[in-house]
Parts: sequence; C-alpha cells; structure tokens
Amino acid sequence: KLISSLTSSQLIVFRIIGAICAFVLFFSLFSKNGNYLDIRGIIASHLKLLFNGNRLQAICIFIFPVIFAICIVQFRCLEETVLENLNVVLSILIAMLFSVLSILNTLNTERSDNYLVLLKETFTATAFAILVCLLLLVLSFVWLFVGSFDCSAAGKLFSGITYYLTIVVFLNIPLVIKRIQVLFDVKTNVHS
Repeated sequence: KLISSLTSSQLIVFRIIGAICAFVLFFSLFSKNGNYLDIRGIIASHLKLLFNGNRLQAICIFIFPVIFAICIVQFRCLEETVLENLNVVLSILIAMLFSVLSILNTLNTERSDNYLVLLKETFTATAFAILVCLLLLVLSFVWLFVGSFDCSAAGKLFSGITYYLTIVVFLNIPLVIKRIQVLFDVKTNVHS
C-alpha cells in the first residue's frame, strides 16, 4: 500500500538513493585494507587456488555456468516460488557451511606444511561458497521485494545472474567436500 501511494517522482528518488547505497556498499566490500567488509582476500585466494591448479576445472566452475545460465534463461525466467524455495535452500546451506568452518577450525594444526596448506585452502573454499550464497540470498530478497516476475530485460538479467551464482555454488560444494575428505583421511591415517 505504501509503494502504491508514492508518486512516480518519489519512486525515482528512492530508486536513485537505493542504487547509490547499493553501489557504495558493494564497493566497500572490495576496499583495500578494510578489516570489516574486505572480501577481496577470500575471493583472490579462492581464484588463486582454482587457477593455479587445473585450468580446465576453473573454466568449468566459472565459465561454463555463464553459458548454462544463458541457456536456462532462454527457456524460463525465475518465478516467485522458485526464489522462495531457493532462499530456504540457501539458508540451510549457509548454516551447514558455517558448521563446516567451525569443524575446520578445530582440526589439529600440528601437522605437516602440506596439511596446513590443504586446511587453509579448504577454509578458503568454504568461505567463498558462503560469500556466494550470501550474495545470492541478498539478491533474491531484493528481487522478491522490488522485482517483477516477468521475462523483461531486467527479469532475464536477474534470472541469469541467479542461475549463474546457483550453479557456481553447487559446483564449489564438491570441491569443499573433496578437500574435507582428504583432511580427514590424513587425520585418520595418522591416528591409525
């Protein structure tokens, strides 16, 4: 009711203010030497991990999802029920990934250098997955509140971004699982 009572000029002003706030917040997340909102280190570490290893794996995790998301958007744009279900799944996934971080934090660090590198890489991959999930959750909440669920240009763009980030999250989860398995295999082999 509140939005319908606003004039078009008031809506434009609120959209401009909202866009400015979102722009400032987005760039504050990537500010250099920020100790509160700096997520550049997590993203840079994760990308370094992927691109220093198998380049094909990095392409499969970041490039193919773009193509796949574009193809999905051609068939179907997002609907409100899909976004609501995605929000539930993301909330559960974020809680699970935070639990994984707490488990990783309790692992014994009195091991070899290779074990510590693998532990740090697993921690970074998990933190990256959490960041992408949080970004996806924020974007879906914003779209639920202000978006229209049609296949307009904005709807297709948002649907494509959502599909892309969802695919990236679900492609990064096996990476985290594989690293956790290796960490626990090393731990059980030492205690055997």
